[in-house]
Amino acid sequence: GHILKTGGGFLPDESGLTSTVWMNGVFHSMVTQGHVSINRFLSTTHSYLGLFQSHGQRIFVELADGWWRLGEPSAFEMTPEGCRWLYRHAGGMIEIFSQAATDRDELTLEIQVRQGTPLRCLVTHHVAMNGDDGAEAYPVLHEPRDGGIFVRARPESDVGRRFPSGGFLLQPLPGTTLERVGGDECLFEDDVSRGQPFLCLTLASGKSLGLRITGHLLTASVLLAQNADDYWREAVAGMNVGSSAPAALRRMAGMLPWFAHNALIHFLAPRGLEQYSGGGWGTRDVTQGPVEYLLAISQHEPVRDLLLRVYRQQNADGDWPQWFMFFDRERNIRPGDSHGDIVFWPLLALAHYLLATGDSGLLKADVPFFHDEPGKAEITSVWRHVERALELIHKRVIPGTRLAAYGHGDWNDSLQPADPGLRERLCSAWTVTLHYQTLMTLAQALGDMGQAEEAGGLEELAARVLADFRQRLLVNGVVCGYAHFEEDGRIDYLLHPLDRRTHLSYSLLPMIHSIINDMLEPEEARQHLELIRRHLHGPDGAHLFNQPMTYRGGPMTAFQRAESSSFFGREIGNMYTHAHLRYAEALWRFGDAEAFLGALEKVIPIEIQAYVSPAARRQVNCYYSSSDAAFRDRYQAQEEYGLALEGKIPLEGGWRVYSSGAGIATGLILRCLLGIRRFHATLVIDPVMPISLDGLRVEVDLFERRFAIRYRVAGKGHGPISISLNGSELTFARLENPYR
Repeated sequence: GHILKTGGGFLPDESGLTSTVWMNGVFHSMVTQGHVSINRFLSTTHSYLGLFQSHGQRIFVELADGWWRLGEPSAFEMTPEGCRWLYRHAGGMIEIFSQAATDRDELTLEIQVRQGTPLRCLVTHHVAMNGDDGAEAYPVLHEPRDGGIFVRARPESDVGRRFPSGGFLLQPLPGTTLERVGGDECLFEDDVSRGQPFLCLTLASGKSLGLRITGHLLTASVLLAQNADDYWREAVAGMNVGSSAPAALRRMAGMLPWFAHNALIHFLAPRGLEQYSGGGWGTRDVTQGPVEYLLAISQHEPVRDLLLRVYRQQNADGDWPQWFMFFDRERNIRPGDSHGDIVFWPLLALAHYLLATGDSGLLKADVPFFHDEPGKAEITSVWRHVERALELIHKRVIPGTRLAAYGHGDWNDSLQPADPGLRERLCSAWTVTLHYQTLMTLAQALGDMGQAEEAGGLEELAARVLADFRQRLLVNGVVCGYAHFEEDGRIDYLLHPLDRRTHLSYSLLPMIHSIINDMLEPEEARQHLELIRRHLHGPDGAHLFNQPMTYRGGPMTAFQRAESSSFFGREIGNMYTHAHLRYAEALWRFGDAEAFLGALEKVIPIEIQAYVSPAARRQVNCYYSSSDAAFRDRYQAQEEYGLALEGKIPLEGGWRVYSSGAGIATGLILRCLLGIRRFHATLVIDPVMPISLDGLRVEVDLFERRFAIRYRVAGKGHGPISISLNGSELTFARLENPYR
């Protein structure tokens, strides 16, 4: 499967179209304009099993022995902006193209007869303007317009209530004649309608036929015209390694356009192949992957726009919702609460942007806090928004400490506390590392802009957080996952060798983030990386815990979904790719070049069996949010989890495309492996790569120039010894790193 979006920019565009296509004859489906779930034109394909052969857009061709529906093709090809199907049959060969234009908001379908006589085609459209679950059980409203067929939303449908005069236009491409336009009666031999919501277009016989789809729910925005090649080159900062590069780099270069595509889908058209019901931004997600991706390719203006959108969603108390709709039209669709870590992410994203750009003007920009009625919202500077969030953070701590209280949960959605009373006295060590990182990064950004007083205050707060972290959460030399601060002063440690409640001994996230943020001494960091290798590492990479949370058929004792979910995969299955990527980042920070490259190699699905031997065959051009051991059920997973760590259980790829991880992976390749980062007007050069990459030559676009970079690698593979530009040696200053 593949997800297509129109437009060639890096900013949210409500006039944009999104479509999901599938190899087995689904040429467009879940076609939407703007909001990628509720502004729907065509229905969604739900089943992998091929049980439903009518959803979305389908094609029938008339051959000598009657009508045939095009299903599984002879060959299938994908590019970031489109797909191609080849159908070999007894009388010739048919080629189909589905495309999303990058220079205009238009989806196209092209049918080419490559061999054989001209063909008549019947193109069917299963219309779902009232959503798939409430699909119209009545004929589709359509009328001629602009040489094509305009499909109008019924007033009582979801789309009709939102856009009373809106709809979608299908027009024939040049050389195509509409022979017949009808409803579902075209699908039955007796030509009698069964009241099903189909629009059927019969295309007169020809060798080159096609249709275009445009959305007319709202006025189209003015797009920067950009052809597909230029757009996707810009999306990967022009990275090119050439055919003589080591295999590891050729795999990464081959995968990078797909990670970039997935990152842009996650950001600008938030839906996935499995997680197809989308349309919103997770506050935690959008301030990670999109921000890190855009900064890695030096797209600073879109990050500024993203931050302003995020800060407009901040509640007046300083917190953010768990998620929100990223177009203002749906602004009131949002939850009433959030997990305890959410408040940190917008601050950290702002700090990263300020470090990259030095844009102090953003802090002075006036932005409203969220209010149900926009005219009543409090409007103040972004900096005041930051202060409001910091005030809330300072309140939400375990009594007598500077350690963040758990609240409704942390990054791992499966570990929301079963007992609501734990929210005030449970502490996630990972959230504490995030607290420290936020304060220190924001302090550095403010210090670089000359705001020494504010920076110093944040550094003092960070020092107190670090002191409490090391005193209370680093227990017997091992960072715990959680600490329950009892009212009598005792501390009950969870996900730690002292844990007697969950019987889980190690937790990946707080370990790796304490390394990334320099919260451990060098020997402590080394010991924790060794613990990860011994207890948390499988053939597919780093796992969240040393074993699954105990499953008892549903009853919960400590955590909600982890103990009640019958599905063994994603966070429940323990190998969540997002966390593995942060493990790779910790290896980069520590300077373990071999392990860092090895960790990156495991998330590239191209030739995956050569790097993850138990991996099952899978689609090779998309990001997988997890690696799921193929157990029958959670009981088998609990009994035989060790076999998965030994590589004796097949590993399936988890949910595809929709994830913050694709943007993080792109950033790790560009800013950590290749080691190129921009801070204000300063170039930071910090590659970490093993000797096997000695002599690597990479071309990239930097500062609106084309650069060819050659790496000479020796020793430990980190810490540049010399840098030359066009033969001239450059002077440089070293940044601090406690581990190398």
